[in-house]
Amino acid sequence: MSHDAPQPPSSPRARPAPQPKHGPSGPGRMAPGRRTTVMVVVERDEPEHALRESMEWVQAFERDCGLVLDTDATELYGVALAADLKDSLQPPRDGSVADYLDFICVDGRWLEPGDCPAAPPDSNGAPAWAWAYYESVMGAPDHAYCTIWDLMPLPVAA
Repeated sequence: MSHDAPQPPSSPRARPAPQPKHGPSGPGRMAPGRRTTVMVVVERDEPEHALRESMEWVQAFERDCGLVLDTDATELYGVALAADLKDSLQPPRDGSVADYLDFICVDGRWLEPGDCPAAPPDSNGAPAWAWAYYESVMGAPDHAYCTIWDLMPLPVAA
């Protein structure tokens, strides 16, 4: 007869162990001395937890983006629930809000204008990047938080 070691009861609300955060694989269209805007979509029930995780993604971005950033100049620009953004969001017909974003982090994956999913066949003439923004917001659970961060790559030394 075999005896299995007792297992601790599993909590139905237990989350899997967090994976290490990583930034994008390169600087994308970032340029030294030009502000970079990043949107991070985080699914957490509590605003404090969402903001903390969003900050972790931004810190990973600062570490891994390939340019030196002025971390003292990093600023939280805005926070919104996905449900609130969805209320007024329409399928894109132009670049729209996405024109102001340089990166989007959703589901732990970094998207950028040159490296994002293709626009759908019936794209209304909008670029793939506008659709990436639209799908990131519309695909997020209503209780997810969307944070917008401004980061500043340091100018190239003369």
